[in-house]
Amino acid sequence: MKKKRYEELAECLEEKIDRGEWEVGDKLPGEIELARMYGVGRSTVRETLNLLQEKGMIVKKNGSGSYVKARSMALDNPLLRLNSIGEMIRTAGYVPSSIWYRLRHLPADEEMAARLDLEPGERVVVMMRGREADRIPVAFSCNVFPEKYVGDHFDAGVEGRLFSALSEKCGIEIHRAETRILGVNLKNRWDRLAERFLQSSMVVLNQLHCDAEGRKIFYSIDYLNTDIIDLSLTREVSE
Repeated sequence: MKKKRYEELAECLEEKIDRGEWEVGDKLPGEIELARMYGVGRSTVRETLNLLQEKGMIVKKNGSGSYVKARSMALDNPLLRLNSIGEMIRTAGYVPSSIWYRLRHLPADEEMAARLDLEPGERVVVMMRGREADRIPVAFSCNVFPEKYVGDHFDAGVEGRLFSALSEKCGIEIHRAETRILGVNLKNRWDRLAERFLQSSMVVLNQLHCDAEGRKIFYSIDYLNTDIIDLSLTREVSE
């Protein structure tokens, strides 16, 4: 049976992606440009893009376009286990790496001071970085530490596990985290920065990390790429 034109075009675009001409996160040409490039109508292009999205090759974002999506990668993150993102990546057999955005020393505003048991105006260290697995973006994090706990130890950056860096550089062991799972509305700048880095659907974990003595060591906003990271939780019926 002869293939339909949109199926042929989908195969052509899929080959380009497989060859690496368009990499994960790259934006595909728009409908008009694709129609011109391949001598087809826009309706054919739309059917092609819909097919590629169904096959998990691309993700379509309203008002933005179509982007190459990461495939054949899955990271398991049971919510009851407190793992660092780097540990989660390594456990799955991939190589973690960091993309640095910013590190600043700032006075804590009232909201952050209350979260970390500080006085308003006390100094905090704000660290933002993206995390990749085999160069594919999987997480974007904003971490806020009381300066009295970490000083300038992180000013040159942190490679690898944040928990390990806290232990080795600051003598602090993370014992537990209070976690809230939130949706993303892209109304604040953290959401928009994360969306720009991950180029995927996301979920947000707001987490307060404490040591064994109950000291509030840092507050984190972690954006996770839900196309890759499988968040799971086992629940039982209460008697």
